Amino acid sequence: MRTSNEVAAFAGQSGNEAVAIDSPALGNVQALRPIRSVLSPRDFRRLQELRRQCAAIEGGVFPLLSHLIRAKLQDAQVLYPAEEGGPIATLGSCVTFSIRGTAPLSRTLSDEGFAQDQAGIPIKTFLGVTLLGMTVGQRVPLLNADGTTEALELVAIPQQVEPR
Repeated sequence: MRTSNEVAAFAGQSGNEAVAIDSPALGNVQALRPIRSVLSPRDFRRLQELRRQCAAIEGGVFPLLSHLIRAKLQDAQVLYPAEEGGPIATLGSCVTFSIRGTAPLSRTLSDEGFAQDQAGIPIKTFLGVTLLGMTVGQRVPLLNADGTTEALELVAIPQQVEPR
């Protein structure tokens, strides 16, 4: 297992600042449940892998991120987007979202990297995990690294990637 000191450099650059996570913050994940999402089989498997990776890192935000992913996996429906009948945020899809009612931003959900940039949002961040599996028009609380939440809305999916 890696310690938070070993991963703090990339965690701090990801929007997932390495902070001490106490048990009340973990309880905030329970308050979010049920976490309604529709995951493709591919995205479900990828989140399982990511949860195992986060669980193997001690300290920082990784226990909280692992806890969020575990709850999302437990509550998710696993379907292909076509079976749901509407667009679903999947890996590789361009999504338009708004946080706290601010002007919408469009980014691509990515499996690469740990830092949000102008083009993409990695699923290795709280925002990426939360957006994955959302449907257009869905509003959910976005959990932050410090355990607080903000309102998140998926406004549109301008480019849908059909998972295999």
